[in-house]
Amino acid sequence: MNYAVDVINLKKSYKQGSLMIPVLQNINLQIPAKQFVTLMGPSGSGKSTLLNILSAIETADEGSVRIFGQEMVGATESKLTEYRRDKIGIVFQFFHLFPYLTAVENVSIPLLLAGKSKQYAEKKSKEILDIVGLNHRWNFTPKEMSGGEKQRVSIARSIVHEPKIIFGDEPTGNLDSKSSEQVLELFQKCVSDLGITVFIVTHNEEIGKSGNSNYHMLDGSLIKK
Repeated sequence: MNYAVDVINLKKSYKQGSLMIPVLQNINLQIPAKQFVTLMGPSGSGKSTLLNILSAIETADEGSVRIFGQEMVGATESKLTEYRRDKIGIVFQFFHLFPYLTAVENVSIPLLLAGKSKQYAEKKSKEILDIVGLNHRWNFTPKEMSGGEKQRVSIARSIVHEPKIIFGDEPTGNLDSKSSEQVLELFQKCVSDLGITVFIVTHNEEIGKSGNSNYHMLDGSLIKK
């Protein structure tokens, strides 16, 4: 089977003074395409480190990490940059929207960075904002939106360039229960309607139980629930 994510014997340690502290120990993870997968675990368990490696923000010490067949471990920086730009979308806990840009302008950024015209970027961004239920907020800036609306703009920005996979880092961590439910529905829609694979690190138990596959991380080891 060809997996969206195929991780084999992944290891990662950090240096602390003269000591090497293991963070990830022999992680094996296979995720088929077009699935919604969640990962839970206490702070310090290694889940954020795993997410950072899968999204090419950090590098592994040992093992293999293939995302849709592309090996991440040992890849050149130009290949990793291309991967981050074209193949993935990332949704953060704190939104990371530009405060003085409108929703359309924030969502347009990945397309403009990819060399698309401003006219095309604006048209496509409006289409995606419509999908996430924000066609009435096109010209609003983040300060004029609720937390849930800002996160939906963030999700729109993560999918506007049609990535193959979305990584979520505590995407409902700053939201109330109603907004969290809306964000969960959007992620599920990304899978069912857009065919995007979604992998989320979360402390939210409802979201943690909602995936096609649910994992738990403890002391650098991965357990399938």
